[in-house]
Amino acid sequence: MRKSKNIIPDPLYDDIKARHVVLFAGAGISTEAGPYGSPSFYEIIMEKTKYPKKKSPPSFPELMQYYCEKIDGGQKNRLTREILDRVSKFSAPGEINNFASGFHRLAAEISYFDRIITTNWDPFFERSMNILVPMIEDKDLVFWDDKKRQILKIHGCVTRPYSLVATMEDYKACIRRYPLIFNKLKDLITTKTVLFIGYGLNDSDFRLIFDEITSRLGKIRRLAYAFDPNASDNSIKYWKNKGINIVKQNGVALLFELRERLEMDGLKPPKNFIMFLQKQAERIQNIHHKRNTQSSPGAMISAMYQDGLLHSLNDVFACDYLGQDEDIAKDQVELDKMLKNMKKKHNIVEIAYYTGRIEILKRFRALNSSRIPAYFDIGRLKPSNTFHAYKMKMTTKHS
Repeated sequence: MRKSKNIIPDPLYDDIKARHVVLFAGAGISTEAGPYGSPSFYEIIMEKTKYPKKKSPPSFPELMQYYCEKIDGGQKNRLTREILDRVSKFSAPGEINNFASGFHRLAAEISYFDRIITTNWDPFFERSMNILVPMIEDKDLVFWDDKKRQILKIHGCVTRPYSLVATMEDYKACIRRYPLIFNKLKDLITTKTVLFIGYGLNDSDFRLIFDEITSRLGKIRRLAYAFDPNASDNSIKYWKNKGINIVKQNGVALLFELRERLEMDGLKPPKNFIMFLQKQAERIQNIHHKRNTQSSPGAMISAMYQDGLLHSLNDVFACDYLGQDEDIAKDQVELDKMLKNMKKKHNIVEIAYYTGRIEILKRFRALNSSRIPAYFDIGRLKPSNTFHAYKMKMTTKHS
């Protein structure tokens, strides 16, 4: 039973389960989040330019343009290095990185978020989700794969400094520079429910993006959602009329509730079950290292079975971390074929190994939290809770 009221609107939850949601992420879930995000990059540049206090605060791209003109004679080199230094601060392993990339790691566990759009310059999403080719330039789109997670980085990335979109000139030029990227953006916005996270909806950056993607669709477009803990009542009313339902919560709260609801609906393995498997992996690993595989055929065969257990456990942990739980069923089908083939060949070593692999996948899919048998019974060709030495000579027969 849930202890608190749902913060995720039911229509949004239904769309997430149906994979009809595209996550649109801003800097509020990354380098500008948490205690280490202050002062913000905007505030740092304001200070470095000594922007006149008598003037109204400029928009983000206006300030970046002002920096280039005042500090670097109209060039963008110094601003680019400022951006690289900012992201670098949050990239090294440690507490600062944990704050900056925490949302990304949690989102990686939710397989239903398979389309990401971001204006962020950092590489935290692709690192957390094991996305090898982020979509940054038009030529990247030749590697778009509908069966895999994809991320669209419409303001470039620090891994390609020339692609960074920051100034007014950049904003005006980026659509012309990468028309196919923005066609893909418009396609996703048109066909998916957009979930904005990490944006202050009054930011000029957000307004520019929102106007660009909604001006042609009008009332027939899908209702969008935004999680903004700082939204005022007036802001909520204003954006409701614009077709955005604002929830006054942060993105991390969204992910925690989403994981809980998916677990309750049987669509995501519970965290405590994953922790159980991790403890079982430690137990099996200890047994694996302590027993001398040269002492008997039974020890050697059980060691192969334990290898299978540990390899599949590692796969399960990786799939859970990367939100790829559905891949387990596909893997089991392939491993079942391999096991049947080894049984035809009477290859006891491989039978033990593939039995271990399959044992874990079956337990994972069934959420079976009983103690995992750590040994292999050669006589019965089945997992066993007790060790069988089998002093007779072992042979393998091949057809």
